[in-house]
Amino acid sequence: MPKQPADPLRARLLELVEEIEQHTAQMRDFAVSPGNSWLAKGELQTLNTLLSDMESLLEDIKQADYESGY
Repeated sequence: MPKQPADPLRARLLELVEEIEQHTAQMRDFAVSPGNSWLAKGELQTLNTLLSDMESLLEDIKQADYESGY
């Protein structure tokens, strides 16, 4: 039985989740080190951007699911 092609939207979602995990860990590491709070804030800004991208992507997934009858 042939393998179904991966859903590109959900594949991107998994990529975003992984990227968010990495930036969250980096933010934590910076935040607990004295003098690096400014670096943690930079990671937070990156996370805000990634979360906004994820919100848009989830809307795209919702629309695609609706169009597929889910």
